[in-house]
Amino acid sequence: MPLRSFGVLCDVVETYTGVATPGAALAYVAAGYRRVLDGLDPRDAHVHVWACLEPIAELSLPANVTGTATGVYSAPLVQTTITATTAIFIPSQVGQAITVTDGGGAGVHLVLQIASYTSPTVIVATGGNAFAGKAVSLPHHGVYDLPAAFNGLLKGPIYPYSALDLDNFQEVSPQDIFAEWQSGQTQGTPCKYAIAAKAELSTQAAQGWAIIVAPKPDVDRLIRYRYRVDAGALVPLDDSAKYPIGGPHMDQVYEMAGLADAEARLTKSAGMWEARYQQTMAAAIDADRALFQTDGPARMQEG
Repeated sequence: MPLRSFGVLCDVVETYTGVATPGAALAYVAAGYRRVLDGLDPRDAHVHVWACLEPIAELSLPANVTGTATGVYSAPLVQTTITATTAIFIPSQVGQAITVTDGGGAGVHLVLQIASYTSPTVIVATGGNAFAGKAVSLPHHGVYDLPAAFNGLLKGPIYPYSALDLDNFQEVSPQDIFAEWQSGQTQGTPCKYAIAAKAELSTQAAQGWAIIVAPKPDVDRLIRYRYRVDAGALVPLDDSAKYPIGGPHMDQVYEMAGLADAEARLTKSAGMWEARYQQTMAAAIDADRALFQTDGPARMQEG
């Protein structure tokens, strides 16, 4: 049986509760979903780490930041104020070169040095001339966003399609990366990386994570890695097009978890659906272990 959507699971719970108020069933389904993903084995209270929470991922490391911009030249100041259509600038780019395609005329690229930073869309460069709607590029700042549900690396990144010495791609502290950047801006093949939390100035979005590399790449690179998913960041929706994470062996336990939560809240006691949840949870854990032998039960004891 394939995984059923959150919308279908909500319909099942609505049939049990008799309440079709929008959002009512979703509260039970969401609580059950989190309970399943927490992985607590009802037989021995050990935590099972689901295989679906340890995915493989690929991340592109572009060598350049690109965009479209307009330049306003000031002859008295001998400088060009460059305004991009999207946020592509950061303060640490001061001193680096920005290339304006056809900025000096058809087929003539304009290369300017960034003198100051004004905002994520505005910088000031030394020299230059006016231009409008031109493609611009500058070296990437070396900070790359990780998935929204990222909760730590399981395996360090590698270059999957290259003959590079993979042993040289080593994890260091963020401060070590900053020191490398400070010592020089020469681009090359990244051989060091660090994981760092992104600064979030608003409580409206979850704080994300980024990988930072040194040296900054001289050509576009692709890395592959495995990471642990933050199950708490997976938000169910009462939508027939949105699905729970995991394989078919987890379908029934999601249903039983939602029904058990509804039963517990409405009757103030554990009953038939709780018993069925515990049975299906145990069976799903056993199936997950059997299906994914490479990580095996031994991994479940890791902290």
